Amino acid sequence: MKKLLLTLVLLTSFAGNATLINLDLDKTNYLENEVVTAQLNLTSLDYFLGGFVAEVSYDFNALELINWSFGNGFNDGLGHSPYADDSIAGLFYLEDFAYFDADEMVLQANQGTGFTLATLTFRALTAGPQILSVLDSMEVVSLDNNSIDQFNQFDAKFNVTSVPEPASALLFLSSLLLLRTRFSKK
Repeated sequence: MKKLLLTLVLLTSFAGNATLINLDLDKTNYLENEVVTAQLNLTSLDYFLGGFVAEVSYDFNALELINWSFGNGFNDGLGHSPYADDSIAGLFYLEDFAYFDADEMVLQANQGTGFTLATLTFRALTAGPQILSVLDSMEVVSLDNNSIDQFNQFDAKFNVTSVPEPASALLFLSSLLLLRTRFSKK
C-alpha cells in the first residue's frame, strides 16, 4: 500500500506543469564590442506572480553591463517596485514586485502563461567563450504570497570572436597588391 501511495504521489508531482525560467540570448556568436542582449523569461506559469528576485553573474573583465530594463508583468498601470544593483563587479542583483494593492486582472493579462522578467544588455569586451549565470538564489513569489518557487543555477553560454584590426587588414591587402604587381610585370 505504501508503494502504491508513493507511486501515485510521484506521478502526480511529475504530471503538473512546472514554471520554467530561461536566460535567452539574441544570438550565440558575437564579435568584440558587439552588444549582447539577454532576456530573463518565465514560461508555463500555473499561477500568477507577485514578484521575483534574481542574481546574474558574469565575467566583468570580458563583459560590460551597459543597460537593463524590467518587463511589464508586475505593472498594473499604476506602477510596480523594480530594483537593481550593479555595485559589485561581475554580479547583478535585480528584483521586481507588484504593489500589494495591484489590479489582479491587469497583472493576469500582462503575465499570461509567460512573460519577460528583465532584459539585460552587455558589451562583449574580449574574445572567447562566455557565460551568464542566474545563481541559485533565484525566486518567484505568487501574487497571493502563498507560493515561492526557487530555481537552481542555470547558464546561458555564447562565444565572442575577435575582430581583426584595420591596420592588419591594410598590411595584408598592401602585400597582396605588391605581389600582384610584381608577378604581373613578368
